[in-house]
Amino acid sequence: MKRRALIDITDVSLQRGGIQILSHIDWKTQRGEHWFLMGNNGSGKTTLMEIIMGYLWPQEGRVAIMGQSFGEVYLQELRAAIGYVSPWVFHHTRSYIPVKHVIASGMDASVGYFDSFTPRIEARIRELLCFFHCEELENRTLGTLSSGQQLKVMLSRSLMNDPVLMLLDEPFSLLDVGSRFQMYRYVERICRLEKGPQIILATHHFDDLIPVFTHGLLLKQGSIYGKGPREAVLRREMISGAFDIPEEQVQNLTP
Repeated sequence: MKRRALIDITDVSLQRGGIQILSHIDWKTQRGEHWFLMGNNGSGKTTLMEIIMGYLWPQEGRVAIMGQSFGEVYLQELRAAIGYVSPWVFHHTRSYIPVKHVIASGMDASVGYFDSFTPRIEARIRELLCFFHCEELENRTLGTLSSGQQLKVMLSRSLMNDPVLMLLDEPFSLLDVGSRFQMYRYVERICRLEKGPQIILATHHFDDLIPVFTHGLLLKQGSIYGKGPREAVLRREMISGAFDIPEEQVQNLTP
């Protein structure tokens, strides 16, 4: 029996302001896979994430997420099954919002939760803070936290609904080296949860490609340059072509 893809993007193209951002993207992911997206700045990584979330709509092609085709699904319900950590979420979440409200906002993919807290919601928030070893943050506000603490809160927010998919768009960009490697361990823990989400990580740092990422997709100028199992994608000649780096220099870049 053929498995249903979690992400099923077929011949997707997108223009903005007369500029071609993505061209003829074909990409499918299956349960049990965790993917990294790589490419130079402007290659289309964030745009592809926003298409998956339904924040952008391609002019051409078909998008189906978890078997639900765009144009036939209520996007707000779909987003509730996708954890999303991105600069957009950080930017739109006000610094004065209490941590527990930030985490609870993951229930409806909003940027602030202002409804009542049921015992179930309270328990889930404490469970997630415990998972990230930061229970003491519950009564703080987002703006009083360090970058590493804020990321723990945003990861907790993204897990609030036990999502099927988890999109991480450059999540480690503001972290120092120590915090970065600590977060890698948490991402590994999420990947190994029995009913954990499929993780899609957009990055341009090779250090971020920890072993739990089984597959990769390379973008170059809005087109797919390479995709498949990580061993195939991280070949020297593939990285050299995708990033326009002399091949003899690539051996020091791949993990």
